Amino acid sequence: MNFEFECGWCGADCVVYGKPAGFWQELYRVPDEWDCWNCDGLNCTPDPPWTPAE
Repeated sequence: MNFEFECGWCGADCVVYGKPAGFWQELYRVPDEWDCWNCDGLNCTPDPPWTPAE
């Protein structure tokens, strides 16, 4: 499932893939850090709950 995060550097909406964690599909793992597609700034993943991307 994809999750949407806001870049802390430029404010762009970034989509990060969350891999299902284990048997239950309600839990996901996302990278601890990800690069913004717009400014290439390094961001840290915030604590859940996360907003699913549309």
